[in-house]
Formats: sequence, structure tokens, C-alpha cells
Amino acid sequence: MDKINIREPRVEVTEYPSHPKNKNWGAKEATIYNTRISADPKGRTAVEIWKNKKEEMVEEELEKEEKKFLKFLAERGHISAFYQANVGITYEVPRHTTLFLCSFDHPKYMQQSQRYTKADEFISYSKSEDVVEIFSKQSNLYRRMLESDSVPKEDARYILPLGIAATHIHQNTNLAGLMNIHRVLKSEKNVVPKITKDSFYDAIEKLETMEPDLFNKEIMNALIEADKGYPVADMFCKKNKWVNEVLKNLEKNATVSRFSYDTTSELEKRADKFNDEALSFLSLSNNPERVDGYIATMSISAWHQFMRNDTVKDSVESVYNAAERGEIIVPPKVEKSSFNEEYIDLFKETLELYQKIKKEDCKENAMEVLPHGLGLGVAFSLDGFNRKKGFLPDRTQEAAQWEIRDIARELESGIP
Repeated sequence: MDKINIREPRVEVTEYPSHPKNKNWGAKEATIYNTRISADPKGRTAVEIWKNKKEEMVEEELEKEEKKFLKFLAERGHISAFYQANVGITYEVPRHTTLFLCSFDHPKYMQQSQRYTKADEFISYSKSEDVVEIFSKQSNLYRRMLESDSVPKEDARYILPLGIAATHIHQNTNLAGLMNIHRVLKSEKNVVPKITKDSFYDAIEKLETMEPDLFNKEIMNALIEADKGYPVADMFCKKNKWVNEVLKNLEKNATVSRFSYDTTSELEKRADKFNDEALSFLSLSNNPERVDGYIATMSISAWHQFMRNDTVKDSVESVYNAAERGEIIVPPKVEKSSFNEEYIDLFKETLELYQKIKKEDCKENAMEVLPHGLGLGVAFSLDGFNRKKGFLPDRTQEAAQWEIRDIARELESGIP
């Protein structure tokens, strides 16, 4: 077995708002005074309002007023105010954490790609010998496939577990984006691993030390109480009933199929309660009586890229349901290589270990051993933009990830 390096996550705030001419201007000032311009009778700029306030009030009184104003904005759901100040956060986390973070559309991400860089370490809290052993086996097969020159990085990575390190991921976001992540993490509808929660709240704590009046759970909770947020296609949900149902429409050996699903009172009621699975599914269509779209299965590797098409509406199967189905996606170049049988055997061994850890511990801790080649059900729709200028033109190109390219070309050729 290969000797492997397993370490804990790291999080750092790397960018913070500033003003080129005013050194005391930060995220709080950008949020408050960019908002105040909308109702300023004198037509002043944000900086002018801020400077006038500083001249009129003593520092302690101004701080109290600013804190009160932020609370006022949050309690009334004035979410636009909280998009005004962007910050940059760098994470070193397991890949399953990036799968969670990147599912949110409003933060924007840049990430080190496994298609081009070699994966060589793991990020995990686990001390289990079984986990270390399976990580080592997966790493060993990955390394040997690369050394053979017959399997490229983008295909060899399918055997890597979700506990593999995403060494560099940069998040550009704001309080509104962070609030929506917090909303999902505090929901009982989701089963998100502790290492993901810890990494996110580590970032919040670091931001709170920089600007406690703005970056705190009180403000985020007030926005949530005001019913603010936006639906997310989250593979860490307990179950996505509607994707599970339309997944039955996918014909055997088909890349992608159409589906039509009549809306039900249960779907509508769940959506009314801000259920992300119901809302993300309903968002696939503008027809209140029926949801029309496409259903496909793709590897977790492909899903990681598919979800980054921000203008494509999608809804995804729970990774925990996918693990029970146990669909093994084998890249063509692996299938044609001498590693095919070993790949499938190791994949099956990993699925068995997942079941063992789930039974002895819990499924969110077991999930980190699952390979990137596990098949997920994804329901989605394409509007005119994505048929003409967005998804289809981009993803039918030869440089596109092969699974997504196959789906895009099937859609381009026309599906009955």
C-alpha cells in the first residue's frame, strides 16, 4: 500500500473590502452606506453620507446606530444590502466540502482542478484503520494508472475518494451568500459532514473578528427568519424524492432522457416551507402544473463541473441514496486499460466499506470513502440561452469533460 498524508482542513480570509482613499472603510461601511444612498434626500455618495455621520456623531453613538441599522435591514429582509461587501476566503478542505460549497450559485469559486493537477493528500478527521487502508488502496491505483500513461488524470481521479484534498479553493462571497450556506447547514433536512461545518464556521469566526457587527449568526438568522435565501441543489440532503421518482424515467443505457412530472400538493407544500429539494425541482419549469426537463446520471466528478453552469437549473439526488444504488461509472480509457477489473473490484470494496462505517458510525462520516466515479441522478432544464449560447455550445466542445460532453451532444442531436 502507498503511504499517504492525511491532515486537517485550513481556512483563511484572504480579501476584505477597503476604500482607496479612506482606510477606515470596510465591509460594514460598504453594507450600510451603499444602502443609504437609495433613500438619501440630499443625493450624496455613500462615502459622503459616512463622513457626514462621523462629523455629526461621537464614535460610540455612531457604532450603536450602525449596529441597529444592520439589524433593521436583516429583520426586514433587505437582502440586497448584504450583497454590497465582498470578501475572499481560501479553503483547504476535502473534495466533498467543495461539492457542498460550490452548489451555491451566488458565491463564486476558483478551484484547483483534478483534471490537470495530481491529487496526493487527504483531508479527514478519521482515525479509522479501515479508512486509512482504503484511502491508500485508492491512492495506489490512481498513481499506477497515471504512471501507465494509458489513463489520463481526468479519468484516473474517478477512483479517488471524496476525502481527497482540494488543496486550493477560493471563494468570493458576501454576507448574503454566507447566510444561505448557514441556512442549509442549520436545516434538519441535510446531513452535512462535521468537517464541512467546521470549515465554514471557521471562516465565519475569522470574519467576525474583523467585523463583528456584520459577520455574525444573529444577522444571518434574522435574514433566514425573514424567509430570505435561494434554493440549492444539495447532494447532502437526506433524500430528494422527486429526482428519485423521475430517475425511473431514464432508459437503460441511455445518457439522458426527457421527463414530465405533474406537480402534487406535497411538492407545493414542501416548497412553501423552503424545502431546497422541492424548490430546486420546481425551479426546473415555469409551468405551475407540470415540471418538464431532462434526467441523467453522471459521476460525482462530472456533477462537480455540471453544477458550475450557474444559469442551468438543476436538482440532484442525495449522495446517500446514490451510495445505496451503487452505480459504478467507469471512464472509457479505464475500461479499455488493464486496470478495468481492479477498478471495479476496488469500487465495490469501497461501497461495502461505506455500508460498514455507516452501520458502525454514521453515513456522513462514511461518505468520505466513496469514489468520485459514483453515479448521481441529476434533473435539469435548459432555457433558450443555454441551448444557443451557454451550456450546449460550451459543453459540446472536445475540451469539455467527457460525461458532460456526451450529455450535451445527445441533447444537441435531439431526444425523442
